[in-house]
Amino acid sequence: VIGIGGCTALLVTGYGIKDTIADIADMQYEEVQLYDMSATLKEGYPAADAADFSELTEVLSESSEDWMPFCEIAMDLTGRSGVKTANVVIPQDTGAAQEYIRLRTEEGEDIPWPGEEEAVISAKLARKCGIRVGDTVTLRTEDGEKLKVKVAALSRNYIYNYVYISPETWKLDNGSDPVYKSIYIHASEGAQENRELSEKLLACDVVSAVAVNADMLSQINKMMGSLDAVVLLVILCAGALAFIVIYNLTNINITERIREIATIKVLGFRPKETASYVFRENVVLTALGTIVGLGAGICLHRFVIANIDVDMVTFQPRVLPFSFVKSILLTFVFMVIVDVVMYLKLERINMAESLKSVE
Repeated sequence: VIGIGGCTALLVTGYGIKDTIADIADMQYEEVQLYDMSATLKEGYPAADAADFSELTEVLSESSEDWMPFCEIAMDLTGRSGVKTANVVIPQDTGAAQEYIRLRTEEGEDIPWPGEEEAVISAKLARKCGIRVGDTVTLRTEDGEKLKVKVAALSRNYIYNYVYISPETWKLDNGSDPVYKSIYIHASEGAQENRELSEKLLACDVVSAVAVNADMLSQINKMMGSLDAVVLLVILCAGALAFIVIYNLTNINITERIREIATIKVLGFRPKETASYVFRENVVLTALGTIVGLGAGICLHRFVIANIDVDMVTFQPRVLPFSFVKSILLTFVFMVIVDVVMYLKLERINMAESLKSVE
């Protein structure tokens, strides 16, 4: 039971690793960052349209559904447990900011955009720095600019660490408006696919770079393709474990009961009935081992995820229901393979063996 449980636990862990890691990019760009692309500007976007930005404004008006200037600044956040670098994000209009960045707790509850002297920070960043809701934290830039904000809520996030504040909070501490050097864009239908919009944006003199979320998603998913090799390795290890355990126990079982098996063959048991007489135990023990393995697999999976911690990536342990089904089925497939091999050994048992019994 322990051996089969170990096999199932390995399978649950392997599939669970893939379930946990493979969809991180999809969750980040579909649940948190809702915009399609972003443009980085050489200079800050003005509050009122200036002549230098007329070309950019025209392109955005013609080829996008909507857009908004954002300020992104790398700042060091100081908490109880240390200092971590985070991307501070400030929208020009906090009222419409949730259309571009969705703030939600890890439980899925909506979070309003923080007000004056408040901030919403990524949940993992808070855990790393020992920060709780209601704490006051300090943010500093390389140039010496700093902010003191109260943590209003912790938001879920999967890639990088973010701190979200309002432009009023920045102005209160620094005495000036934020410099909006990023434009978050909702592309028009079809514009993202043919890359026309990104080409037009790059042709604008004020734009230095364009990042398309679909391209980022594709690159990350390609990198995650290597997870299939990891899962395959775990499956092979689990199969080897199951084969060794079941094969050895079944072989010992048959060897020690060879006269008994020969006797029931003499009594008229058909080959299938003889096999069922021996392999019924394998089925029961495999079922019991699988039940034990499912629980052990959940614990092992959480342990593995906890020990592959990365500062800039948040892994939320999860095992999809279908992964449990696959783990159970594969465990029984391994058992059937061993039973097929041992069936041939049963067929080779000579019925004359029953006559050698000392009884």
